[in-house]
Amino acid sequence: MKSCRGKMGAALSDRVYRKLYRRIVTGKLKPGQRITELQIAKSEGVSQAPVREALKRLAEDRLVDLIPRSGCYVCKLTHDEIAEIYDIRERLECLAMEYAFDKFDRKKIEGLREKFHKCLNLKGKGFTREELKLDSQLHTLIYETAGGKHLWDVLNRLHAKIEIFRTREAQASRAEIAIEHHIAILDAILTGKKNKALRLLENHIETSRKYVLSLFA
Repeated sequence: MKSCRGKMGAALSDRVYRKLYRRIVTGKLKPGQRITELQIAKSEGVSQAPVREALKRLAEDRLVDLIPRSGCYVCKLTHDEIAEIYDIRERLECLAMEYAFDKFDRKKIEGLREKFHKCLNLKGKGFTREELKLDSQLHTLIYETAGGKHLWDVLNRLHAKIEIFRTREAQASRAEIAIEHHIAILDAILTGKKNKALRLLENHIETSRKYVLSLFA
């Protein structure tokens, strides 16, 4: 019985975590906004225990701040923090591309390239959702092909913040620009042009950095 209850509690906590994660990433919960266990428990129809566990996970993702005797607040992103994250991301993703370049599965690269082209024909929210999904797939493919466990661990810690930036860009109708960048990167990989792929990846991340910094200015 205890085992079943434990699994049920974990499932409830995971459900609450995923909902809050998505609300923060999409901006429905604003930076600095207070989140209360009781409020979330009531809205989700659960006890406060799974909510508490979900908030702990979000704190580990650095999406919320748990302040003793004050409460839980959605993290605010400063200009310096955003710039630092992009500096780290650019260096590590380019390093991952170097590790991965000669190991890419050509069929996977061709398949992903085709999906990006098809995405350009979609409209509205369907286009934005698909672009975000493919964006994540491309960067994950680079990390996984690189095969560096420690590299993956560091990049994974930044995942939540990077997803916030990607979502903000997509919401600002810049998804088409991102797709063009990604197709160019995939073309460089398919033609074996390593230096070009690295240069295009750097340019893609730098373009994103400048735009996101303008959004959070």
